Amino acid sequence: MIGAFIESMLGGVGRAIFHFYQEYSLFINGFIILYGLCVFFAHRSFYAVLDAIKKGLKIDQQKETGKEKVAVLIRNTVFDWDTLSHAAWFPFIAIPGKIMIHRKNESNLRKVFSVENLLVLLTEKAQKK
Repeated sequence: MIGAFIESMLGGVGRAIFHFYQEYSLFINGFIILYGLCVFFAHRSFYAVLDAIKKGLKIDQQKETGKEKVAVLIRNTVFDWDTLSHAAWFPFIAIPGKIMIHRKNESNLRKVFSVENLLVLLTEKAQKK
């Protein structure tokens, strides 16, 4: 009874979409869950690369480091992007808070971990205190 009422409110296009979803809901829901897992592992990959960058820069998170000092340190460091891409096993990377995943290659790592982004990421903890 309720299903018929809902279908009557959807209209012709809505009924077609509803029936399509009913027919392929297993595939649609499976794809959504799989993509969610990919986003989760891509976020973990982001943090693994960020930790590798922190280790490479030898930044101690326990003591506060000035923003200017971190900026000079980042600009004077030449990153080995190939080694950084191997910091995590998952081949994709995603910025925290975003659901768009990107292939973990040198050009994407350069964009995600640009000097400006690294300044924000590395001085974020000091600003929260």
